[in-house]
Amino acid sequence: MAVSEFSATFPLLCPSIFRKVPQSFHGFIRIGGVAHEVQLDTPHFPALKGMTLSTDIQLSCIVNSCRPQLLEEEKKCSTVLEYLLKFQKICSSIPSDEQKEEEEYLSLLNKSHFKCLLSHLEAIGWSKVTNVSSNFSTITFETRDEKERSHILMVNVKAGYPQEEPVVKADLPVELEFSWSPELLASLQAFWDVLDELDEAVLVLDPPSPARRHTTRRILLRNHVSVQLTVSLVHPHSLPQCHLLGTSRLVDPLNIRLTEKYEEWDPERSIVRNLEAILGVSVVRSKTGGQAEEWSAECAVCYCLHIEESLPDLTCDHCSQAFHVQCLYEWLCGLTNSRQSMNVIFGECPYCTQLISCKVPA
Repeated sequence: MAVSEFSATFPLLCPSIFRKVPQSFHGFIRIGGVAHEVQLDTPHFPALKGMTLSTDIQLSCIVNSCRPQLLEEEKKCSTVLEYLLKFQKICSSIPSDEQKEEEEYLSLLNKSHFKCLLSHLEAIGWSKVTNVSSNFSTITFETRDEKERSHILMVNVKAGYPQEEPVVKADLPVELEFSWSPELLASLQAFWDVLDELDEAVLVLDPPSPARRHTTRRILLRNHVSVQLTVSLVHPHSLPQCHLLGTSRLVDPLNIRLTEKYEEWDPERSIVRNLEAILGVSVVRSKTGGQAEEWSAECAVCYCLHIEESLPDLTCDHCSQAFHVQCLYEWLCGLTNSRQSMNVIFGECPYCTQLISCKVPA
């Protein structure tokens, strides 16, 4: 009778071993409409004596928040069924973190804060609002600068608004002050013009998906030779910081030419024409049609350009093939004739079999 009554009340809890008097149950119990996994050990079923209850992580957090009340009820109960009913009722009365957050924001609907928020949105203009979450905790705005570039602004509104300042995020290369204005976008027009030219005209290796906040571009000059450019926010038409990457045999002459010719940089010329004049090379243009196959910047081991946001930065001095440090290290570790000294491993290049080395990745 006790087992059938228990199973009728908690149908998702089944005896671990079917016997006349079960000593353990495993299954699920509903708390606040959510099924949580539990394990019951009941050595004296149906009596509560000696019972232990194990729960999943989510339910364990709820149990910890109401443990004193549960312990008090345990003293008053004599059967497993009686205690589980009390357990279910008490735990269901404790809202989860998500419910607490939702209730906090929904409470805004009945307060003056919400009316204030609506009035502010109306003052800004609903035409600039692109998305509003269901509880009005996150609002997305879009604005356009004088060159019709789109800029997204995400605002996280706290329950204490307007007394509590919202959190604002924007895709900009400078720290955004909350009291921002269109003048900030206007001051960055020349900076974005320079980067737009690079993105449209040349083969950009990194970042893979340039955003408005990025101030650098790594572009391909020739096979396995690239340059990382850092454009100045204040003087975008001046000579950018240039960091040449590749085998020393190919890069050293370019570094010498850059040192000798940097004063010839002309702010009136485009950044691409300036680079070609200073370095004496033709910058690789954007991938179009069959020309994409002529240029190679991928790792010679994995044949990929990006791995975990890193580029092939290590180049063989003999064949000029480029490698990700991690890829080359794993390749060398697989060779029987490789040797390691301190944090550097030596072995044969995967491409030309000449001696190559790399540091052990951190």
